[in-house]
Amino acid sequence: MTAAAPAALTSEQIGVLARAVSRAPSVHNSQPWQLLVRGTEVDLLERRDVGLRRHDPSGRDRLLSCGAAVANLELAVRALGRDCHVGFRDDDVVATVTIGRPRTPSARDFALYQAINRRRSHRRHFYHNRVPAAVHTAVVAAGETTGIHLVVPGRLDKLAELLGFATRVLREDRGYQRELELWTAHTHGWEAIGDGVPEDALSPEALPVAGLVRTGTPVPDDVVLTERLAAENLLVVCTDGDTRTDHLAAGAALQRAWLTATAKALVGSVLTQPLHLTGLRSRLVSELALPGVPQAIFRYGYPAVPSAPSPRLPLGEMFPPPGGLR
Repeated sequence: MTAAAPAALTSEQIGVLARAVSRAPSVHNSQPWQLLVRGTEVDLLERRDVGLRRHDPSGRDRLLSCGAAVANLELAVRALGRDCHVGFRDDDVVATVTIGRPRTPSARDFALYQAINRRRSHRRHFYHNRVPAAVHTAVVAAGETTGIHLVVPGRLDKLAELLGFATRVLREDRGYQRELELWTAHTHGWEAIGDGVPEDALSPEALPVAGLVRTGTPVPDDVVLTERLAAENLLVVCTDGDTRTDHLAAGAALQRAWLTATAKALVGSVLTQPLHLTGLRSRLVSELALPGVPQAIFRYGYPAVPSAPSPRLPLGEMFPPPGGLR
């Protein structure tokens, strides 16, 4: 007897997937994705009309963002009790999730799914106590996979030197600063609708706390910055290659690590803007002896103060209108 084909998703289940994807982290909270549901296949589309010419000229961070959204999408499908297969692609459809037959979600997958709504970008200080070794090991293991490496950076003096240089460049880049101002959302509260980084979420401190460099961001000397980096829990997300697929996979890996940290009552934030300066990534590889191409720097720890969620676009905007991608 032939087994029945996997059932199509109901409208309620599609809503579950859309809400999970909407909560993924993205560059400047731009939410550069849409969903296209085709029976038992769900496409995640890259919105190339959402571009950051100064911060993300090649669209690498946009792909990292889409990779994080794919991770949320997969977890949501599994939380619904369905098996699935994720296939990355190399066009506007960045990934297709093929939904299979019923399957009880693992405890780990369900825990990560539940962490999706609790995850926050915490651009503030952490408590000074270190993360326990077992927690650190779990965060790293959640993100590492074939071709993806999460490494604790060595030679923090060299990292401080390069981050300090990047901060000075970005502070004086008027085009970059104008773009950042446009993407700074002047919204407040826990139910804000829209995109952009809330003003409340930005920090007046120096790197690594600030995350996003503005004209008034302090630049400590290399010795002080080295000390501040040493007080943090840092991971550099590296990939064996530097293709679109590598960027998507890095975003998915980073999100799995971030959700694992969230499930263990930690918060985090991501630094990518210095990595877009010409030559800086290759310098990081040589100075820090990295095992691959750096795609992002993840900082995480226990929160000193609570962080509110960033605004989100209405769920209806996640689905392309008749006639194609918006």
